[in-house]
Amino acid sequence: MIVATAGHVDHGKTSLIQALTGVDTDRLPEEKERGLTVDLGFAYLPIANGEVIGFVDVPGHEKFVRNMVAGIAGIDLGLVVVAADDGVMPQTREHVAVLDLLGVERAVVAVTKVDRSDRARIDAATQDVLSLLAETGLKAIAVHETAASGSDGIGGLLHSLTVEADTVVHHDSGGGFRLAVDRVFVVKGAGVVVTGMVHAGEAAVGDHLWAMPGGHDVRVRAIHAQDRPSETARRGDRAALNLAGIDRDALRRGDWIVTPALLTRSIRVDVMLRVLPTEAKALKHWTPVHVHHGAGHITGRVAILEGGAMVPGAEGLAQLVVDEPLVPAWGDRLVLRDQSARRTIAGARVIDPAGPVRGRARSERLARLATMDEDDPAAAITALLTLDDQGFDAHAFLAGRNIDPSGSADYLSAHDTLSFGPTDRRRVLLRRHWDALLAATVDTVRHDHAAHGDRLGPTLPELRRLLPQAPPPDLLDAAVRALVAEQTLVRRGAVVHTPEHSVELSGDDAALWNHVAIALEVETGSPPALFPLADQIDLSPSDLEGFLDRMVGYGMAVKIARNRYMTPDQVAESEAMAARTAEAFPEGFTAAQFRDTAGIGRNLAIDLLEHLDRSGVTQRRGDLRLLRDEP
Repeated sequence: MIVATAGHVDHGKTSLIQALTGVDTDRLPEEKERGLTVDLGFAYLPIANGEVIGFVDVPGHEKFVRNMVAGIAGIDLGLVVVAADDGVMPQTREHVAVLDLLGVERAVVAVTKVDRSDRARIDAATQDVLSLLAETGLKAIAVHETAASGSDGIGGLLHSLTVEADTVVHHDSGGGFRLAVDRVFVVKGAGVVVTGMVHAGEAAVGDHLWAMPGGHDVRVRAIHAQDRPSETARRGDRAALNLAGIDRDALRRGDWIVTPALLTRSIRVDVMLRVLPTEAKALKHWTPVHVHHGAGHITGRVAILEGGAMVPGAEGLAQLVVDEPLVPAWGDRLVLRDQSARRTIAGARVIDPAGPVRGRARSERLARLATMDEDDPAAAITALLTLDDQGFDAHAFLAGRNIDPSGSADYLSAHDTLSFGPTDRRRVLLRRHWDALLAATVDTVRHDHAAHGDRLGPTLPELRRLLPQAPPPDLLDAAVRALVAEQTLVRRGAVVHTPEHSVELSGDDAALWNHVAIALEVETGSPPALFPLADQIDLSPSDLEGFLDRMVGYGMAVKIARNRYMTPDQVAESEAMAARTAEAFPEGFTAAQFRDTAGIGRNLAIDLLEHLDRSGVTQRRGDLRLLRDEP
């Protein structure tokens, strides 16, 4: 069990921990000199059942609330300390608010310095702190009175903590490993050590993990859990990991040590936001804030998704847009403080760790967030499949919940679905939604034929705009490929049409096209760009561009860039080259690798790859590209 203190400066938190454990948690010279806790302190107490109670002693001064928040994410119990001679003070209120916003549900109250107060003041202080807790989700399970000096009341307090430790449910170690780093240091002869709370999962000596958000691969050399050597660290432990493969300077408080490739960096996080009722005014859209997550904190802004502001005490959907990447998971709790970092103003619970750049406040997006907020992942997947007729990324959904996406089949087996896309980004949708998209695509192409009989058919971008609900490009491309495979549609260059629909070029256009096609295909690997081609054909660039755009409509040419056209056969050859490159580099290939495989210049390689991305043939992941799978 992990216990964190909470309370105003000079109310006796550090002295209380020392009386319980024998450990002075003020370790910094500044703390010794000033008699004031500045940063987090830690102590441990073995108890009769063989378990260890871990204590996090937090600073009480308002200047160091940032450090206080860093120490309490993921704890089991709050130890709320209030001095009888002072009673509830500003940091008592703020610390209790932070405990509540972070989802801590139980607390033990210690009323200190009772030897310096009369009974009336002791009773008043006790009633004040209990009234404060009653306004939150924190339940006071016991109240103990302790003296400023001596051991009065310590035995009873220790008994309550021991009983509570026996009742704490053993933490489920499922999900990927996540440790929130609050300290980084070097031990001579051992190397880099990080400490922090384990928020999820389990890690063992020898495991390879990632240090995020940097993305560094590290190996666990040794582990201490609850201040004891251990082979494993699991959810609920305060742990120290001795790491190999990383320098001290590459780590800092606020980083995470996580299971590889499960959680990702994000600067947009969709949350359920709760404004503290004690705020004097509404929280407005795009308010600058300090965001505390795990043991770290960064700056950012709040985008209110429902209305332009949230009144004190209100709860609603928001997106946090932060200045540096977070490494969040569904259900994580965050604390928001004002721009000057002097006041806690709100708390948040993560719904989507990777919020969208655009359309974050659209009604369909808000409905999706309400669905994603379902506690049971299987129930959420069922609802998402029903709600989203264009499918969703099951890999990202499960990874965002810290669930291994390789088990997605277990969640989808009860549904008639199909999926496509790279292994790590698979779009999943119900077959009935897929069938409806196929039917709508064919109907839209036929309607275009009826309205524009003088052209062969719409291009894919045009078809997407014509459909009742514009599907994502990768989904439409998959639908067209399926319809072409079953010979319901024909794809000629960039144009889609039905097999029975055709158009003929005029004599002049046919003659000019033959001339242009020869010029394009003289060097199959490197067709000339628009201006050199215009010189060869002896046309002005603008006249040639207009003609080539008409040929695109006839399916004779494909516009792959602003000033470059190719024949459908050349584009098909480039797709084959992409497939060949992907076979040689199955983890993803670079533009240079594609260029070398195809034997073409860099500029043409970039133009082709960007066209293949838009066409749904390839998918970009940073500097790498992958082939999209067929549905």
